[in-house]
Amino acid sequence: MGKLISDNLIYLVWFTLYMVFFSVLTGGIALIFYVVTIALAASPAAEGLWRKVEGVRPLRLKSEKERLLPLFNEVYEGAMDANPEISEDIDLYIKEDMTINAFAFGKGTLVLTRGSIELLSDECLQGLMAHEFGHFSHRHTEALLLFTVANLPMSFIIKKLTDAKNHFSIKRSFIMGSLCDFIYYLFKGVDSLAGLLLMYASRRNEYVADGFTIACGFGEELTEVLTEIYGVAITKPQSVKEQFRSTHPHITLRIEQMEAMLD
Repeated sequence: MGKLISDNLIYLVWFTLYMVFFSVLTGGIALIFYVVTIALAASPAAEGLWRKVEGVRPLRLKSEKERLLPLFNEVYEGAMDANPEISEDIDLYIKEDMTINAFAFGKGTLVLTRGSIELLSDECLQGLMAHEFGHFSHRHTEALLLFTVANLPMSFIIKKLTDAKNHFSIKRSFIMGSLCDFIYYLFKGVDSLAGLLLMYASRRNEYVADGFTIACGFGEELTEVLTEIYGVAITKPQSVKEQFRSTHPHITLRIEQMEAMLD
């Protein structure tokens, strides 16, 4: 629980604000919604359902198991050494996607894309996996799940306000239309601010997970794979707007930090 709070304050502050606000607004009904929804969303069954919906599968082929499981277990051991409190129920999965990517979800789903498996060396794969263990170690995936649940009532309200705006626009009701516009833009502004803060937290978390990769002994491997990705990626300078809305720092910034930490 300590890392969930200390390493994810932005997510948890906004979750608390949303929960309190909507609970007061609905006379406590939203609080029941949050408790039930979070319990369901955090369950192993929900995580398993998400894997099915997203087409994420376990390792099936003998060649996959023989190559990937020793690599995964070695990284897992390094992650446990760096943080003995990390979950013992993390498993490796594959997504049938030919892009080079890896990601973590929920409490125990670590995913490599087939593109990564086909195109990268064993050492690079370990760098990717170690980075995702960093997200598990700092409980980023759980905090993101909380924020996602917290935002559901806001998304619902904005949808209903949009419908009301369109209705009164058609009816040409100036007073009600103006009132709906005011409330809509008020809620939309709060939602946009929350989104920007979420993107900031997400970018910061990438640096944190990179640092954990070094702590568990796979910093050079991650630097190698980031450099390889940059070598084949088609990139352009990011505008200020793109930087604010991006979930990841520009890859050159991550490489720069990794190289500085490894020197």
